[in-house]
Amino acid sequence: MVGNTIRSVLQSALRDLKDSGSQSPVLDAELLLLHAYRLNNIEMNKIKLVTNSNDSVPQEVLGFYSDFVQERAQGKPVQYITGIQEFMGLELCVSPGVLIPRGDTEIIVEKLLELMPKDSSMRIIDMCTGSGAIALGLARYLKNSTVAAVDISDAALECCRRNIAKLQLQNRVEAVKSDLFEDLTSETFINNIDMIVSNPPYIPEGDISELSRSVKDYEPSLALNGGQDGLDFYREIIRQAPRYLKSGGILAFEIGYNQGQDVMNIMKESGHWYDLESHKDLAGLDRCIIARFK
Repeated sequence: MVGNTIRSVLQSALRDLKDSGSQSPVLDAELLLLHAYRLNNIEMNKIKLVTNSNDSVPQEVLGFYSDFVQERAQGKPVQYITGIQEFMGLELCVSPGVLIPRGDTEIIVEKLLELMPKDSSMRIIDMCTGSGAIALGLARYLKNSTVAAVDISDAALECCRRNIAKLQLQNRVEAVKSDLFEDLTSETFINNIDMIVSNPPYIPEGDISELSRSVKDYEPSLALNGGQDGLDFYREIIRQAPRYLKSGGILAFEIGYNQGQDVMNIMKESGHWYDLESHKDLAGLDRCIIARFK
């Protein structure tokens, strides 16, 4: 990197990140520099990056930053470098081996919160929880709810438990290891759940190689691969959910942009669901489906 002022260091990083194909080089450069300052316990924020742009960057910060920019230029997601991703106003820990929560996933949480009174006393399963983003988003705003955050991945469950502890929700959110519903056999679960929500793996297996480098090379295939047509997990969850939901209980899915009709058809064919609704994201694409159990 050329020079050592905040401005020159950011400009150098910006060039490197643009050359590497980053889709958000300015934001990436800033977030990584802020992270380098944070690791050295030096106060810094985005406003100071502008107002103090002629200040020199301490050598110890520059050393971290050079490594971070190189990692990002090789395709590693910023979130795996910083270990942080914001979701529903919550700062979550993320780590390699765990799917990075997306802003689009906030839509399903927002829609569910619209349906539920804030004082609802609900039992919820978040299936394929990953970092626990959906589980924690719901628990944080539904103050009387309890959530089982379910995943098969040890890496995901470890990350989820860190986030549960970070947000001090241990009394209402539990990370549970299970291959879908396989180990959810107690009376706590059977015919006793008000809501099952899931952002399952939904990328068709043959499409994974076409994803961006930062996704296909770094995010876990286990959290991406939805089988040949991307619908394997929807079929299985739809098939098993009636054993767990109370009458009138909610089943909610995040879906791929072109999967809305297919998932709706699977639900209709099962005969167990009513009030099926599809909701779109800010780009006008199908993003989630919410239905109730007959």
